[in-house]
Amino acid sequence: MFRSFHKSKTVLLDCPYCGNTQAEPALVISSYCRECGEHFRVQKGKAIASPGARVTGVAEIRKHEEKKSPPKEESQKVETSEDAWLVTAEEKDKGARPLSKPAPEDDSTDEGISAGAFFGLAEDEEETSSSSKKSIGDKAQSREILAEGSMGTLLQNQTETAPQLPEKEKMPANYKPPGKKKKTEHASELTVRCFRCYHIQKVSRFAKSTQCERCSVYISLANYEIKANKCHTLRTRGDIVISRRGGLINNSEIACHNLTVNGAIDARVDCSGTAVFRHSGIVHGQLFCQKLIVEKNCEVSFPDGVKTERAEIHGHLTGNMTCSKILRVSRAGIVEGNVVAAETDIKDGGRISGETEIKADVKTDLPLKMGFNPTIIG
Repeated sequence: MFRSFHKSKTVLLDCPYCGNTQAEPALVISSYCRECGEHFRVQKGKAIASPGARVTGVAEIRKHEEKKSPPKEESQKVETSEDAWLVTAEEKDKGARPLSKPAPEDDSTDEGISAGAFFGLAEDEEETSSSSKKSIGDKAQSREILAEGSMGTLLQNQTETAPQLPEKEKMPANYKPPGKKKKTEHASELTVRCFRCYHIQKVSRFAKSTQCERCSVYISLANYEIKANKCHTLRTRGDIVISRRGGLINNSEIACHNLTVNGAIDARVDCSGTAVFRHSGIVHGQLFCQKLIVEKNCEVSFPDGVKTERAEIHGHLTGNMTCSKILRVSRAGIVEGNVVAAETDIKDGGRISGETEIKADVKTDLPLKMGFNPTIIG
């Protein structure tokens, strides 16, 4: 049933050029003749020739209807000379034409120019006839003249030096010439003193630990904060801070670089940096440090004495003191004990209870102990 609707209907078309009849689909728009191969259009079931000239390759084929048209005037006729590349249908039926002979080539060659004229070093010469032509190198300049403009000659004759900057050139306000810069030696290093032999060495500030160069003992560089009462031994060359609620009691032992005491203390202290006491306490053993600070309302006892480079006493210190540089005692400062210092500065109200001796060559450096002996451990 459905096949009747889909059957392909065909129409018979007559070629407008050769009259050949052929079958084409009903919906055809254009096609080619199976006899002559010409293209034509289809409108309302009839074959119509394609408009315009039909050109294939180098031949122009005119329409079939043009044979019945009246002859044109001579001025409008297409020229069919030997040089014309368009061929009409009538000429196509006559057959092929012989090709025209190529024009003879001219044996004469272009006249050359001199090397100087080619590079613009000499004026252009006028063209001469082939009988009077000259060789290319007749007007060439000498090798010395041509070498004057070469890169090697320019480099050899160069006498000017690179331009120098003026002496009074504007520079930033904080600029300093390399020779006037201050040399900060060991700016990124930390001074470390060994626990065992008291050897002093330089260590990077970013190091977490090191080893003594002299006795090979391990030295930690960690920082600690004590927030509770402790009774143990803690050795490091970092900083130790004792908080207000913390403390070291029962004859503990600590070693550090900088010490800050805000709570109770009753221990042995080995400090190689600055020791700041803001709370009363007792320090057993002799204390060696670079700077000692005792704050107001603090009473610190040193039964075995103190050795330091600088000292600032704003509270109450009990014990003998040796200071290699300067000792400052404020108005509320009190020192009970003998004092040996290179220089003293006592404010009004400050006092020293004991013998005071001024020595310019006094020293507080610790003597080196015997180095590590592999045969004796401990």
